[in-house]
Amino acid sequence: MDKKVGQKRHKRYSQRTVQRVAAIVSITVVLLAAVLAAAAIIWSNRAAPLADAKAPERASPFDGKRAYADARKIVGFGPRPPGSEALAQTRAFIRDELAKAGVRVREQAFEADTPIGKKAMVNIVGVVEGAKEGVIVLGNHYDTKHFSDIMFVGANDGGSTTAWMLEMARVLGAKREGRTVWLCFFDGEEAFGEWSRTNSLYGSRAFVDELRSKGELPQVKAMINVDMIGDCDLGIRQDRDAPDWMTQLVWGAARRIGHGRAFLAFAHAIEDDHVPFRRAGIPAMNIIDFNYGATAKEHAETWHTERDTIERICPESLQAVGDVIYHALPEIDRFLDRP
Repeated sequence: MDKKVGQKRHKRYSQRTVQRVAAIVSITVVLLAAVLAAAAIIWSNRAAPLADAKAPERASPFDGKRAYADARKIVGFGPRPPGSEALAQTRAFIRDELAKAGVRVREQAFEADTPIGKKAMVNIVGVVEGAKEGVIVLGNHYDTKHFSDIMFVGANDGGSTTAWMLEMARVLGAKREGRTVWLCFFDGEEAFGEWSRTNSLYGSRAFVDELRSKGELPQVKAMINVDMIGDCDLGIRQDRDAPDWMTQLVWGAARRIGHGRAFLAFAHAIEDDHVPFRRAGIPAMNIIDFNYGATAKEHAETWHTERDTIERICPESLQAVGDVIYHALPEIDRFLDRP
């Protein structure tokens, strides 16, 4: 090929290419900006509020400050992995507070096969007697993940919901007009090492297995699990796999009482203690703020680290979830009353 011709053709081709590349770059920049903006929204727990109304200080008898005080006490016991003395102290505290609330207490002791050997575990159930047939389960885990190299006290992950459940017991009391409520404190939610279907959810799996073996599963009409609800920057996404009617009732209650900003329009799916119930055919929902903090970086630096401390959770967040579930429970009862 003639060198000059070759250079000329290359020059004409380059001019066309530059124009096309410039257009592609412009489009790419716009798309990248949109993606980054969307990512920022997703990781901001204040994103996509369902209501702009100012949340009330309290919209129910639930007392977030009292729940926070309980969380402080629970965290003060130290790390609480299954089988630990700190978890035994937590268990005694749970029993005492449930009894003070007038709630009947029962326990389920079992032995779990874990990657680090057999572990004795105990589920605790507070029974709020109802006037209607059937049971609604409110569940959480009261253990913390086992770490040998850090001081993990799980203020949010384990502590916040244990305290929240105790306050819910006080609010519901010994009896209610709707269905019986089981306040289930599950042991062994956390995995020993890497999470898997057989290395996690030990307590809730054992609980559902026992219900099945006794023929009691049909009693349970709905299950709501709560986890990691103390984040000061609270943002709870919808459970992607929850029944639509449950989502509508809970998120509707949040909008109605002014907590819509904490209950987001985004959806996700997290494996948690509701899963064994769902696998058993029970309508189940997970209430969790899995974005601990306002950014992905903050979440990574806090979740399952020594930074998950009492200073990083807020009574206002406990209050918001308490208000919403308190108002949602009668709505769930009414839905279940339908023929």
